[in-house]
Amino acid sequence: MRVFINVLIIYLTLNIYAFWRGWKTLANCKNWRILFVAVFGIEFILYITGLIFRNHLPYAFVHFTRTMGTTWMLFLFYAIPFVWISDLIFYIRKKKASPDWYQPEKEKKHKAHTFILILLLESAMLGWGNYNFNHPAVEHVNITVNKKAGDIDSLRIVMVGDVHLGYLIDKKYAKKYVDLIMAQHPDLILFVGDIIDAGINPVLQQHMEEELRQLHAPLGVYSCPGNHEYRYEAEEKIAWLNNVAGIIMLRDSAVLIDSAFYVIGREDLKAPQRKPLKQILREQHVNTALPIIVLKHNPIDLNEEVCAGVDIALYGHTHRGQSFPGNLIADLVFEVSHGYKKKENTHIFVTSGLGLAGSQHRIGTQSEIVILNVKFE
Repeated sequence: MRVFINVLIIYLTLNIYAFWRGWKTLANCKNWRILFVAVFGIEFILYITGLIFRNHLPYAFVHFTRTMGTTWMLFLFYAIPFVWISDLIFYIRKKKASPDWYQPEKEKKHKAHTFILILLLESAMLGWGNYNFNHPAVEHVNITVNKKAGDIDSLRIVMVGDVHLGYLIDKKYAKKYVDLIMAQHPDLILFVGDIIDAGINPVLQQHMEEELRQLHAPLGVYSCPGNHEYRYEAEEKIAWLNNVAGIIMLRDSAVLIDSAFYVIGREDLKAPQRKPLKQILREQHVNTALPIIVLKHNPIDLNEEVCAGVDIALYGHTHRGQSFPGNLIADLVFEVSHGYKKKENTHIFVTSGLGLAGSQHRIGTQSEIVILNVKFE
């Protein structure tokens, strides 16, 4: 409910301010005002209807309204600062010019040019952002672990984060993502949480298990829970992933694979009884002489994995801010917001994720899957 309220507050704030500015700008343009009100009114009615009655309306309608509404919010998020910059430029010009320079016609012409420029600039930005989202990169990382892993000398791991299946990332995307993952011919598939976005209804309605069941690898498919797994129906979603979709959910537990190495999945910070990593190692009787891979959704307190002697620690959650300036903020907030880092003997990788929460655009970031080429020595 809190997430729903936050989204509604942001949406209303952006729309109220944008409507007020537009209404003032079109004070002497009656026909344009009618069109302006119609655009805002139709968008508002459709988005709010899809948001409030999402559990009672056809999936296709809710998908359309979510896509439209989140794109509209991102458009306004960028448009408002552009308008402020334009106002500042006009104000400076007005102050520096001679007293008789200002004429109402000049201001009207400036606003018209500003409107056209913003439309062109934002169209280019949103088009680029949507392309970055719809064309995931395949990132390759080479890792050498200074331990033996039984008879296994190398592994090809596909790491996937933050798919966010739901109303926005629908079955069409699920199929596309599964095909992309399987095209990499992985030995092992590891998710780092947030496979499901919010409620389970859109996942069930679209029978997304039909796609996820196509994921297979010789050494298995595993995931840890993410914070979005804990939004609404947490136990039902995790059970569905585990028992229906065929993804083994590791919840503060370890699995020994092929008697060669361990994969440990940690509970998300939202989990009420989340355990410290050293307690998990102790309770699960983990042999630290073997390689250890930890899946943890949120990349905070990286030192916990480092101090526990973990060989590979994999994280998601950040989306690397998803869209500018979020990428700059994420870089400031997290020790590693995206990419590879080695701390002592621990290889760390934080993925920017495959899907998205919200608008289907990545501006300044890139959707991705990660191939970890691991060698054991």
